[in-house]
Amino acid sequence: MMKRFLGVIAASLLFAGCQNQTIDDVQGITDISEAGWEVESFDFIDQNAEDFGLSDLEDEYWIANFIFTSCPTVCNTMTPNMVDLQEAVQSQGLDVEFVSFTVDPDNDSPEVLTEYATNYGVDIDNWTFLTGYSDETIQELSEGSFRQELRDDPEGNDIIHGVNFFLITDEQEIIRFYDGMNTPINEVITDLQQIGL
Repeated sequence: MMKRFLGVIAASLLFAGCQNQTIDDVQGITDISEAGWEVESFDFIDQNAEDFGLSDLEDEYWIANFIFTSCPTVCNTMTPNMVDLQEAVQSQGLDVEFVSFTVDPDNDSPEVLTEYATNYGVDIDNWTFLTGYSDETIQELSEGSFRQELRDDPEGNDIIHGVNFFLITDEQEIIRFYDGMNTPINEVITDLQQIGL
């Protein structure tokens, strides 16, 4: 009991200054519902070249990540993991949207994103891929709302970006994050069921 109490105290102290923290500062704690992290408003375009903004996610719980279609490394693991998660969510009848932000908007046009989604067997009925913004805009969103570093790799053609999946509420509050490279699907499903989706 005392250990649990101390853990709550530690988490409370950690989140007291969370507005200025990054994901690296809260490793080991996936429940960030007390951190006060909110997604800033955005208006982008989706894989169908149609306008899509934060307002389109009103009254929706959603899971977000950051990818790019020519990614030579982590995205080749993250995207199949997200597909597996999407299938698990659908099999449980849970009402959740999925959103992937490209970190390479200059090259990832709607057509390219559509081809990428098709190649991975994505069900686009509840999974949206977003582009149509500047590098500066997506960096601000990644680092400002999601507290993940985003920068070019100085040693190659890669883009260094976060590998987490984020659970966001219908009030646009980020309440959980999960390892996108080794996704704990059962844990995510349990979290969603406990929320009552």
